[in-house]
Amino acid sequence: MIRTMFVAALSAAAVSTALAQDKAKVAPKPMDNPRVAMETTLGTIVLELDANKAPISTDNFLKYAESGFYNGTIFHRVMSNFMIQGGGFTADMDKKTEGMRPMVKNEWRNGLSNQRGTIAMARLGGKPHSASSQFFINVVNNKGLDQPRDGAAYAVFGKVVEGMDVVDKIRNTKVIKHPKYPAGSPVTPEVPVVIKSVKLIGTCDQKALDQRCKVSAQKIAKYDANPLLDQEKLVDEIIKKAEADSGNKVQKSASGLRWVTLKDGDGATPSPTDRVEVHYTGWLTNGSKFDSSVDRNKPFTFSLSGGVIRGWLEGVATMKVGEKRKLIIPPNLGYGKRGSPPRIPANSILVFDVELLAIK
Repeated sequence: MIRTMFVAALSAAAVSTALAQDKAKVAPKPMDNPRVAMETTLGTIVLELDANKAPISTDNFLKYAESGFYNGTIFHRVMSNFMIQGGGFTADMDKKTEGMRPMVKNEWRNGLSNQRGTIAMARLGGKPHSASSQFFINVVNNKGLDQPRDGAAYAVFGKVVEGMDVVDKIRNTKVIKHPKYPAGSPVTPEVPVVIKSVKLIGTCDQKALDQRCKVSAQKIAKYDANPLLDQEKLVDEIIKKAEADSGNKVQKSASGLRWVTLKDGDGATPSPTDRVEVHYTGWLTNGSKFDSSVDRNKPFTFSLSGGVIRGWLEGVATMKVGEKRKLIIPPNLGYGKRGSPPRIPANSILVFDVELLAIK
């Protein structure tokens, strides 16, 4: 009996150790965030890079710095009410190509926000994983850059810890329209702001950073395989609460539309060509409200034959007058890949509370 208990205890300990090791592989221990000194012709900026939340971007930036790639490049795009961008052009406004590294994965889901003083990866519009050497420093709060308007947001990977006055000097430098850099407005400093050097202050645990890069890449691959994964996690909580509050279970149609009946109706059901009057409120899965007839105190009237998103047409068509539903509308039944800027990002799952008031 004692031997059996001892063996069982050893087995439990082995399982516990294995689980702890697996957990360690998934979530490496936090590491010290490295700092770099960026010396420019207008002064020195010290940046702290977030190796824990943005390891891939941090590693990429450090490798460019270590190779000397940034030496002699400039801040080529300066917008005093937005950001300052550099790391890709020479003082002659020629694009630097020698020493370029492969493009890196976009870590925009890391929880860091594009606030004043943060540094983020620049990339091509519509191409989430196109960041390379170029970066920008936010000179104002740019929370709009946290929203995935073209399939992804912009990945913050650090912040200014010293030299924000230098950032503001760059921000306020005189800009012109440069013939080698087509832009709708003057954005290129008349007197080039040159990055003399970018140097690591102290040391960086490269082995730990490599480990964190692997974990970050795995997470990104998971989200690339299912772009709606982060929204679906929030939807699960929304549905769970709606079911608990209403006492009704979620239902799902073949198209992917889901709904929970919040209040039963006792009136008629409209025909496919009827005009209906509803009250509604719409949210993104993160809780951001983007529209509400209730807030305007003005019901909305539309035809079930068209004129609104497909999720609405399908969801309202089977309701009874007096009924209220929570509709969970997937992107293919909503605004899809285009979204409805600026309120609704691309590929958004939409959440609506809709009440059918009358059939007109």
